[in-house]
Amino acid sequence: HSLKLVAGLTLEPRGAFGPMAKSQPALLEAFRKPDFDVATFVRDATGQGNERVARLTQQLEDCASSFDAELQREIIACHEELLQNASSISNLDGQLGDIREVVDMLKSSIARIKGDIMSPFLGVKRKTMLLERMESVNILIRKLRLFLFDARKLRTQMDTPAKDLSKAAHTLHELEAVLKEGGLDRIDLLRAEVTWIRETGLRIRQQAEGDLRSGARQGNQIALSVALQVFFNLQCMWPQLRRLLSEMVEEFSQAALPAGSGFQQALEMNLQVLAAQTQRVHLLDEVVRSKTDPLTQKTFSSVLEEEGVTSLTSRFWSEATSSLKAKLARVSQDRASRKALVSECPKVLKALAEALEKVNHAGRARGPVLRAPEREALFAAAADLRNEFLGESIRRVTEPVDMMLPDKLMAALSSGERSGSAGGAGGTSEGNIADELPTSHDLKRYVQLLVAELERCESCPDLLLKEVVRGVRSSVLLFATRLEQVVDTSCLEVRCFESEARLKLRSPLPMPAAGHARNARLFGIAHHTLAALRDAVPLRFQAAIVTPQVQSTLQQTQAVIVSPMFSALRRSMGVGITSLENVMEGRTDDGSPMMLAVSQVCVHVSRYYLSLFGPGQLFAQTKELCIHFVRLFLSAAALVKPCGEAVRKALAQDMQAVENALCALDVDFQASIRHEASVFREFRRLIFAPSVEALDFEALSKVIPLHLLLSYLVHQLPVNVPTLPQFCQDSTAAFLEGTLMPLWEDSQEEGLSKFRAKMGELSDKYDLDPSSSTLAAFVMSQMG
Repeated sequence: HSLKLVAGLTLEPRGAFGPMAKSQPALLEAFRKPDFDVATFVRDATGQGNERVARLTQQLEDCASSFDAELQREIIACHEELLQNASSISNLDGQLGDIREVVDMLKSSIARIKGDIMSPFLGVKRKTMLLERMESVNILIRKLRLFLFDARKLRTQMDTPAKDLSKAAHTLHELEAVLKEGGLDRIDLLRAEVTWIRETGLRIRQQAEGDLRSGARQGNQIALSVALQVFFNLQCMWPQLRRLLSEMVEEFSQAALPAGSGFQQALEMNLQVLAAQTQRVHLLDEVVRSKTDPLTQKTFSSVLEEEGVTSLTSRFWSEATSSLKAKLARVSQDRASRKALVSECPKVLKALAEALEKVNHAGRARGPVLRAPEREALFAAAADLRNEFLGESIRRVTEPVDMMLPDKLMAALSSGERSGSAGGAGGTSEGNIADELPTSHDLKRYVQLLVAELERCESCPDLLLKEVVRGVRSSVLLFATRLEQVVDTSCLEVRCFESEARLKLRSPLPMPAAGHARNARLFGIAHHTLAALRDAVPLRFQAAIVTPQVQSTLQQTQAVIVSPMFSALRRSMGVGITSLENVMEGRTDDGSPMMLAVSQVCVHVSRYYLSLFGPGQLFAQTKELCIHFVRLFLSAAALVKPCGEAVRKALAQDMQAVENALCALDVDFQASIRHEASVFREFRRLIFAPSVEALDFEALSKVIPLHLLLSYLVHQLPVNVPTLPQFCQDSTAAFLEGTLMPLWEDSQEEGLSKFRAKMGELSDKYDLDPSSSTLAAFVMSQMG
């Protein structure tokens, strides 16, 4: 029972074992394990080093002392219980004896370890430290020998008449690397040598710096190459190049750029300095790119790339253009100076472009020196001036528009107050307002101003002219848009018929209102504007200013004014030719009432409406209308069947009405529409011919379009042969619009081929005999 009690005290320490339990928990746990092996414990303990073994030994001794003390206290505390279990004391004593034996064995083993391991270890440690010191001395001696060798080598290289600074720099760099480690200058015998080496290094650097500057200034590639090799060998090439670039930028920054009358000359001097410096840096850049160290085979440019520098030229140009931008900003701080500077912006930009061209011209043999990024950086220095100039340019080209068509005038022309009858108070107001519209002199001055603005920027085609051209076009488009806004839309159409379907004339015919005169005036303004642009704008600007968009916008303004009037006349002719389907129906001694009405309307419109427009302004519109009249009437006349003598006389009367309408629209229509007029005359002869069979059809086909001639001749065939619209199962109006009228413009003759093929079908269906008549023979010869 006592042995169990002691074992329990050992395996399960209580709180009274506090110090030992807290300081040696792992050690006690190892001893408590049932499979504890002394040999293994000793082997593990001795393998951790001398210091560890000493600490472990001390811990074991402390544990044994603590264990004895605790055991004594426990025995005293359990004295009564121990006395009651005195029979087990002898067994406990045996167990304690075994424990003491184990502890003694551990102590002896540790002592043996100290003697067998720690003493040899300390000896080895002393010898190792001695060897380390010997090695350090050996390295120092070798460095000293190498240092002295390199020092003698450097003296030899510096004493030769033809000094090779690049080799001396390589030797100097090795010596300086040794000196950086420190200590040699404390040796008395080497102090003088170290001083000389440092002085020599200073001389080599100063000479290389001088060679670098003079080589860059004089363009001496040999001097540059030697200096760069020296700095490469000294491993300070980029710092030296950076210093040189900074000096060049500083030299450019020091160049004066005063405001006032001498600004342009000073700017040119600044740009000359910039161009010269850039050429020098470019030469230096090319030398750097071309060199490779012969010893290490390392390119010089790779040194710059390691520092994040891709090009010396680009770096210098960036810093120099920033300096130029700061100079221009200082000059433009004063309001008066800035205003003068903005007005001289084209000259400034031209000077910048010439400087850029000068730099690139020097390097054309090897490609451009400055590329797009450098170009943008240069012009960015004057970006504020350019933007302000372009703003002023837009103001200069738009102000005339505001002056010619001000908002007040626009509002007056657009308000309902101006719509009064002619001759009344409203008419007087309309006349007064119309007098404020721009005159032809105003338009010429306006175009001259636009041309002056273009010529002012002509020296800078890429930087200014493109934007100014865009501004000039916008100004013209704005002017055209404003013209269209003040058109009196209530006076666009001319209503001369009570019913267009029957062409019944109004009585009396309507007369022009005040708005018609204003619209005619606006039409003339658009006409004169376009003419002034074509005449006054130089040929070199014509394609950029008088663009299809500008022309179509101005022509659209004209079309808004006259298209309704001319469309009404076209529609009246389209209705009038419907009377040809039954030529003899409803006719009077003077002719077809419808055709006479069309002629009368044309005379009235020309006398009272078209006369409001300036001479020649409606030439294109009247010519187009006359051509349409001739083609439409002749196409409809060719489809008339039967075409006896009475019908031909009626057609001749209608042709006279058409001719009167043509004369009213254009007195000189014979010359204006020469081709259609000759066809009109020849068709009249064809109608008046006493016998169709006697005509020379080949000669007629040379004047009259073939489709028109064939249509007329087919309708002269016997009655059993139907008209072409009937054969095609189409109405006369639809056949005219869809077949005959397009053939007048059939330049490729594709439509004519289809037309002839259709007549071939007609011939086959009705068994036309070419031997029956010359007319049938000619028609069949022309069929597809």
